[in-house]
Amino acid sequence: MNNRTKELQSKLLELMKILHEVCVKNNIKYYIIGGTMLGAIRHQGFIPWDDDMDVGLPREDYEKLLELPQSEWPDFVQIKTPRNSKDLIFPYSKIMNKNTTLIEDRLDGIVEGIYIDVFPIDGAGNFYTFAKMHYYRLFWKQGLLYNNQDYGTKKTILRRVIQEYARKQDVRKLHDKVEKCLKSVKYDKSYFVGNLVGAWGLKEIVPKEYFGVPSLYKFEDTDLYGPENADSYLRSLYGDYMKLPPIEKQKSHHKYLHLDLETPYEHYVK
Repeated sequence: MNNRTKELQSKLLELMKILHEVCVKNNIKYYIIGGTMLGAIRHQGFIPWDDDMDVGLPREDYEKLLELPQSEWPDFVQIKTPRNSKDLIFPYSKIMNKNTTLIEDRLDGIVEGIYIDVFPIDGAGNFYTFAKMHYYRLFWKQGLLYNNQDYGTKKTILRRVIQEYARKQDVRKLHDKVEKCLKSVKYDKSYFVGNLVGAWGLKEIVPKEYFGVPSLYKFEDTDLYGPENADSYLRSLYGDYMKLPPIEKQKSHHKYLHLDLETPYEHYVK
């Protein structure tokens, strides 16, 4: 792990501690998920080469978090959602540090601060067959949303056709359709739930009991809430999760054009 990664992890953990305190104060349920949860179990903190953090909240708690007034947060913390941002193409939110600058090598070089991804955990029904059908309905809608604003050039002919169609759609309406689909199956009435807009696709859909009652896990110098049945949850995503990947895969999946942990991102916005 290089010094740059270590410094970024430190800043992210500072942000995560704030999120934890706000959730506890307001009786909001959250779980660290994905690679963040894997890090907690396998490394008692960050995966050494990781440079992001992921949090999931049951839909009701997710909405409650987004409705909190800015007064609940330090001045340098910004809540970025599809509802208040034109450049957030994914149907989840970000807790962002405004006093930093991050430009990723994706999309149109969006300038923002470092952030924690905050995902809704939604219902997927009581039968896995239904859950799969629900996921694929959502997959098409989310794909249109992504292609509406993806300005990359290395595309197949089919991808270019889809992209051309997607860009003719109103982005606000695309967001609304995705969110409506996500909310259409209730978390409280589902046996299967999951981060349906996460990176692991169908593997994200698990029995609700895997999440269970949020449980505290050691993460670096603090304790964070994660799924109650961590073993079952992590196996659903990663299989043999305690086995380290090959050396050549022990690297970040993010590419940064620019990272400045000391300067507010607004200084870079033209």
